[in-house]
Order: sequence, then C-alpha cells, then structure tokens
Amino acid sequence: MSTTSNQIYGLTVPEGQYPPFAVVTPNEHAAWIIIATAVGMFCSIFFGIIRFGVRKFIAPKFGLDDYMLGGATALMIIQSAILLVACSNGLGNSIDLLAEEVQAKVQSLYYTSNLLFILALGLSKVSVVFFLRRFSRAKYHKLTYDVVTGLHILWMAGSFLALALQCDLSSPWTVVGHGCGTGVLRRWQVICAVDIVSEVLFVAMAVHLVWSLQTSLESKAVVVGVFSFRLAGIIAIAFRLHTFDEAGFSTNPFLLETEFICWTQTELNWSLISATIPCFQNFLKNLNTRFGGLAPRESAYGYGSNSRSRVGKNAANMSFQMSQLQSTDDPAGGKEDEEVVVQPRLHPKSSRDVGSLTRKNSVNDADTRSIGSDESRRMMIKKEVNWQTTVMPCTT
Repeated sequence: MSTTSNQIYGLTVPEGQYPPFAVVTPNEHAAWIIIATAVGMFCSIFFGIIRFGVRKFIAPKFGLDDYMLGGATALMIIQSAILLVACSNGLGNSIDLLAEEVQAKVQSLYYTSNLLFILALGLSKVSVVFFLRRFSRAKYHKLTYDVVTGLHILWMAGSFLALALQCDLSSPWTVVGHGCGTGVLRRWQVICAVDIVSEVLFVAMAVHLVWSLQTSLESKAVVVGVFSFRLAGIIAIAFRLHTFDEAGFSTNPFLLETEFICWTQTELNWSLISATIPCFQNFLKNLNTRFGGLAPRESAYGYGSNSRSRVGKNAANMSFQMSQLQSTDDPAGGKEDEEVVVQPRLHPKSSRDVGSLTRKNSVNDADTRSIGSDESRRMMIKKEVNWQTTVMPCTT
C-alpha cells in the first residue's frame, strides 16, 4: 500500500485519509478562529435551546427578554457564518499568501462580522435588563431599568458607528496600507471600557433588585451570584485589548489579529450563555420531584415590606408556603405539606384585628377523596381545616 497520495499544507496525506481542514503554521492561524467560532456557536445554540425549553414547557411565558436574546443569537449565527466564510478565503493566514482580490473580499467579510458582533452583543445586554425588569413592579425599579436600556441602546449605536466609520470613509472595510491601527485601537478601548462598566452594572442591578426583599441573605446571594457569572466576560474583554496588534492591523491584519478575533468570539458567546444562566433555576427545579421532601423552606414577603407589620395590615393578600414540619409527637413526621392563609377582619366590639386562619393540610383521613376517585396522579390529598380566633377586650 502506498504511503502517500498528495501534499496538502506541506503535510503528507496517506491514501484513504482526508486532509485536515486547517493547520497551524507560522503563517497560518485560521484553525484558531475556526475552533473558537464553531465551539462558541455550538455552546450558545445549546444554551438557547435550554432557555426555549424552559419558556415553552416549564415556565410558559415568553417575554421581551427572550425575543431580544433570540435576535442576538440569530445575529451571532450569521456573524459566525460570515467569519467562517472569511476563514475559508484566507482570514487567519499571512497576507503574503493571498491575492489582492482575495484580500479585499476577506477585509469586507471581517468588517461585516465586526458590525454584527456589536449588534448581537448589544441585544444580549438589553435582554438581561428586560429579564431583570420582569421581577419587579416597583416604579423606581422600572425607571432604573428603562434608563439602563436607553444607555445600552446608545452604546450599541455609538459603537456601531465608530466601527463603521473607520479609516477611509469611501471604503471603511479596507485597512491594509492605510495606517489606521491607532485610531481603531482607540475606538475598541472606548467600546470595551463601556462594555466592562455595563457588566459591573448588571451585578449592581441584581443587588438593587434584592436589596429590599424580605428574605434570607443566602437567597439574596444566590440571585446576585447568578448574575455575577457575567463578570467572567471581563476577562475576555481584557484579553481582546491585550492581543490587539496596533501595528499589524494595517500591515498584516489577517494573521496578526487572529488572537483578537478568537477573544472577540469568546466574549460574544459568553454574553449569550450568561444571559441564559438565570433561567436554569426553573429548569433545575423541574427536575426535583419533591418525592424526598425537598420543599421550599421559606417564602419572601415582597419588596419594601415588613414581615411583621404586613401580616396585620395586608395579610389578606398574602399566602405563606411552609416547608415540611415534623411533630415531636409523631416520630414519622415530615409527611404534611401545609399552607397557612391569614385573613384578618375587624371585630365589631374592638379595634383589634381578628385573624381567620385556614389550614390546608395534606392528610390521609377517611373523609378525604382517594387518589383513585378522580383518577388523580398527585401524591398528596388536600383537606381544609378552619379555625377562627377572636380577641376580646380585657375587662377589669
């Protein structure tokens, strides 16, 4: 059997084997861009499918945040496809290996991918703001989110124009031989600086959202921690600026800006992925059947509320879900899932509040309906037990 059939990329390819789609040599780095783009696109699509499943089957309510992120994902796919086409034409290789007409084509493709990068990144950021906006009806929260949304739109528009109007305005995609590397670097520095501030702002917005929430510090930390995943994108931004070759941008950008392009794709895809991570709570909770008694342990009272005073004033509108309780008289314990609803009313002879409590108990008494009576497949059967308490004025 012959050991060689042809020479490709300077490598000897044995018969019966396909040549590699790309190789890494001192003058060829396209493989780095292809891998970074393909892997990032696959991960973003995978997380996008999970988010779609959560909204479709677990928490069936699509919102503006989902549509914005869907648009950002679509733009990312188009941008990645354009970048892969540019790689097939010579992006990532030394300019000496490309003909002039090919150079012009690669420059226009890379120019287009940068503009789509800004649009996709901007929409992903706006989707996070809309996602936070879902969880509060407080006017000051909504006002804050509206202002932040407007700022992100302005950043997206300004960044788009800054990159669109670079070098020679008659053909802004042509950068080879124009000596505009310094100006482009300054543009990227400003864009990335605002980008970093926006990522920190998202964490601050999460803190602002839960600050007045009457719940445990641990629960607040979980919410803030979920949004803190976005801070990892700052690492990609820092490496982007570090790997930008100011001199090489005008002399041999296809080869010398390869690492910059890879970190650009990393930042974009991480922005899309981290926008989906907060949805994982519903996804993971759906995997918990609660068969083992893993019920919620507490219930929040809402923003700006007082856990003690609100019971007396607005308890009629509040329901407190309690976790499993184990009686000291019942060794088995932990079999009841209770819900207590407090409904205050005014006693006619006193100004004191009188509480009417309804206890919904999960028991297995004879007067409850059996599971087979209505073909229900639920694990627990509900029984209502009512108490009425009256506070009479003290007579002396």
